[in-house]
Amino acid sequence: MVLTTLQSYVATADDIDVVGTAEDGSQVRDLVRTHDPDLVIMDIQMPTMTGIEATVQLRKEFPNLRIVLLTTFDEDEFLLEALDAGAAGFLLKNTSPQDLVQSIRRAHSGNRVVSPGPTDRLIDNYLLRTPSSSEASDIGLSSREHEVLELLCRGRSNGQIAEELFVAETTVKTHVSSIMRKMGVGSRLEIVVYAYERRLVR
Repeated sequence: MVLTTLQSYVATADDIDVVGTAEDGSQVRDLVRTHDPDLVIMDIQMPTMTGIEATVQLRKEFPNLRIVLLTTFDEDEFLLEALDAGAAGFLLKNTSPQDLVQSIRRAHSGNRVVSPGPTDRLIDNYLLRTPSSSEASDIGLSSREHEVLELLCRGRSNGQIAEELFVAETTVKTHVSSIMRKMGVGSRLEIVVYAYERRLVR
C-alpha cells in the first residue's frame, strides 16, 4: 500500500520518474547499482534492514546519492539518527502529495528537507536547554557568531538577524558561513541540529 501510494504521488510530477521499487532494505543496494537513481525514498521501518541501516550502507558506496526517509513515527530519535546517517530528508507519511514532490525536488537540488512538526519540536526542545559557553568557545565561535547562532536557531531569516543586530545582511551571511565551517556542517538545518545536540544556545 505504501509503495502504491508513493508511486501515485510521484506520478503527479512530470519531471520525476520511478525506476525501481523494493519491499525491504536489503534489496535497495542492488536496485541502486542497476538503475543508478538520483534519489531514493525509503521507509525507516522495513523488514530485514531498516531504512537508517540501508542509508548508512548506501552512503558509503554511493556518497552522492540523495536519500529521503519516510516514517509514521514522529520522534526526535529517528530524526537525529536519519540526519546522522546522511539522509537528505526526513518526512512523515502524512506529508501531502504536493509537499512530497516538492521535497523530492529540494532534496535532489542539494537541500535538507524535514517535515514541519519535527523541525518545530527540535527547535523548541533545544531552546529550553541550558547553554554551554565552553562548548561554543571550543569550536571557535566569536561572541558575534554566537549571537547570530541564537537568532538563527530561533528561526530568524538573514534579513531579520541583520535588523536585530544592526548589521548588513551580507555580514550575517558571512557569519552563517563561518558558523557552518566551524561546525563542519553544510546547511542551516544542520546548524540547528548541531546546536541542539551540544546545547550551544539558550
